[in-house]
Amino acid sequence: MSQFDPAESSKRWMLPVAFVALLAWLGLWGVIQLPVTGPTRTLFFALLFCAITSTAMPPVAYLNARFGRCRHWRTFLARFVRQSIWLGLLIVVLGWLQMRRILTMVLAMILIAVFVLTETFLLTREHPSSGG
Repeated sequence: MSQFDPAESSKRWMLPVAFVALLAWLGLWGVIQLPVTGPTRTLFFALLFCAITSTAMPPVAYLNARFGRCRHWRTFLARFVRQSIWLGLLIVVLGWLQMRRILTMVLAMILIAVFVLTETFLLTREHPSSGG
């Protein structure tokens, strides 16, 4: 069995992710031009989630390849996709709270701590045979 190399495996998913990021950012720009209604808010947050998540995937994958200890492709893929989704979800929740005018610095720090602790828990629960 060959040794897993995260740098080599990144070539498969980088172009589709860049395409999704471009479409999401263009869609977000288009939604911002529309009048604010219920459906446009929902579309805004959905596109914001897609844009942040897909934009964060390459840097998160690089950091996991550089500092993570993944030995298998599945673990590597699951880890950086999950962390990108966490980041997108955090930004959407913070944006929604700011839109409702209830976001404070303390609440933002608590939410960030919850997301970081949840990811830390998931990282410690990865099975050693799966490359964690």
